[in-house]
Amino acid sequence: MSIVARVFVVLNLILSICFLIYAMQIWTAKTKWQKMYELERTTNIALKAANQKEEVELTKSNVQKEGVIKLRQEKIAELRVKVNELRDDILQKSGELAKFKSEANMQQALNEELTRELNRRADELLKLKGVLLKQQQAVQVARENEVKARNEKAEFENELNQVKQEFNQLARDKRKIESDLAEQTHKIQGLLDHGVPIYDILGIDAAATQPYVPDSLVLAVKPDLDLIMISVGAEQGVKPGFRFTISRGDQYVAKAQVEKVYKDMSSARLLLKKDEVQVHDEVKSRVVSGGQ
Repeated sequence: MSIVARVFVVLNLILSICFLIYAMQIWTAKTKWQKMYELERTTNIALKAANQKEEVELTKSNVQKEGVIKLRQEKIAELRVKVNELRDDILQKSGELAKFKSEANMQQALNEELTRELNRRADELLKLKGVLLKQQQAVQVARENEVKARNEKAEFENELNQVKQEFNQLARDKRKIESDLAEQTHKIQGLLDHGVPIYDILGIDAAATQPYVPDSLVLAVKPDLDLIMISVGAEQGVKPGFRFTISRGDQYVAKAQVEKVYKDMSSARLLLKKDEVQVHDEVKSRVVSGGQ
């Protein structure tokens, strides 16, 4: 029901009440009824005309209001459509926002992980800087040691040159001594070949004063240098300068003097040769029997 109709109903109700009251007054005042009736009728007609006029105006106003209401309803429908569109847009934006929040959280977690990695690498870099500093210090020390080593090398080279000069002099002396010794050895060997007991004549037995060493064998021979290798060494008590007799069965072959001693073998130089020394020849520090 529209507002105009309601107003009209209320107005009719009020008029009805007024008419009822008026009728009661007429009924109570019969003498004035006709006059009052006419007056009331005239008033009622005027009121009815005014009421009709007001009703027409209310109808026009109602029609205008209904048009406004219709326009507003259309506007409301449009607004509802826009609200729905905005709601859908908001839902879409909310979904996108949730997605962005998720991506932001993932990015934040990634940033935190990158921050931790950067901190770890920064710590490693500090450690590497410390190591680099130590290496630089070590390089500096190494350079100083290198300079010192060069100086020492120069000193050693000077000393080595001096030693070389002394060695050359000793080598020359040695060659002269070896030459003299070879000459003497050749002479003694010649006497030995002729059966002259030269050791008995001279009363010399170099091996008699050295400690006893177990018998051994010749391991290797270098004839061009008159060097041999025998199978006894420091473990058997051999020392540089020890002399040994080399024999093959009962036959005397040569004499040898130890020059260099190893753990279980020794290098010796041949002194007096009666025959060429061979591998597996016997080597003795004492000659119990046999000819020389």
